[in-house]
Amino acid sequence: MSEKREAGESSRFKVPVPTTQNPELRTQNLKSRQSRASQTDDEIRSRRNAFRTASSPDRWLQLAVRALARRDRTTAQITELLAAQGASPPQIRAVVRRLISLKYLDDAAFAARWIERRLARMPMGCARLQEELLAAGCPERIARATVRARYRKVSERDLAMQVVSTAGKLTSPQMLGRVARLLSQRGFGEDTIETVIGPLMPEDVRSV
Repeated sequence: MSEKREAGESSRFKVPVPTTQNPELRTQNLKSRQSRASQTDDEIRSRRNAFRTASSPDRWLQLAVRALARRDRTTAQITELLAAQGASPPQIRAVVRRLISLKYLDDAAFAARWIERRLARMPMGCARLQEELLAAGCPERIARATVRARYRKVSERDLAMQVVSTAGKLTSPQMLGRVARLLSQRGFGEDTIETVIGPLMPEDVRSV
């Protein structure tokens, strides 16, 4: 009788021993968890993409308008900015068309304003201004036409003379050479440089 009681008590307080999980079942559980996690990531990405698609037109337009509010830009610069931020080519084209219709983008007007600002800061020649406009993304056709139109109103020779007048008294060929190099750096052509520097050279140098 006592033996039966002891057996019952021992079975009642027996601690269950964990069984080793089947390796195949463990692999299936792991794959199931990974699949659920992957589906969750896909859902998150899908929702984000859907939000971007829905808000893209306003988003890209607002980004471009803020950039233009900070400083003047060409169509090429706005295109590059939007592309760098992740806008697709169709989205960029739509924004550019909208900005042009609003007259926020105008490469010809950009070129004219650029030339006025640069000439107000320092005299320079046609070549320098055209190079700067091309570097800013202004189409070559517009850059050439705008520069030509501006220099019909002001003489390149007069601008070069302004540079010479600020150089002080030119008393030696070496000083004249430095001024000639400065004029070249400012984009003045060889004919213009010779026109303004030639009369300043000493007689013996000009006769050589």
